[in-house]
Amino acid sequence: MAARQNEIRKLMAIEKRTAQILILLLLASLAFQSWPISLGMVLGGGVAILNFHWLWRIMEKVIFEKKKIHGLQVLIKFLTLLIVIFMIFRFTKVNSVAFIIGISTLLPGIFFGVIQESLRAERKGNG
Repeated sequence: MAARQNEIRKLMAIEKRTAQILILLLLASLAFQSWPISLGMVLGGGVAILNFHWLWRIMEKVIFEKKKIHGLQVLIKFLTLLIVIFMIFRFTKVNSVAFIIGISTLLPGIFFGVIQESLRAERKGNG
């Protein structure tokens, strides 16, 4: 159970860092004074964070609870994600580049999470 809580803590830290990066990028996008750019940034980042959260919740059930049927949820999640992205571009006026930048905020969030865990492990090894 402690391993599960530790993994959840790591994943939540990635989500938090991604949200922080998204807020910084959103503030930077305000310099363009363009609603489609800011909206694209917010929606892209929101999709990335929700997708990541949903995926790790599914994988938590598959890995820790050994419930393989939850693997089917990955397909449902993927199809839902495609529909949401289609609807965003179809019914809202977003800047596609800003949306891609927003959705890419997860990458530096993961990168910083990995670096943070590596440094934590190194401190434990030296301590």
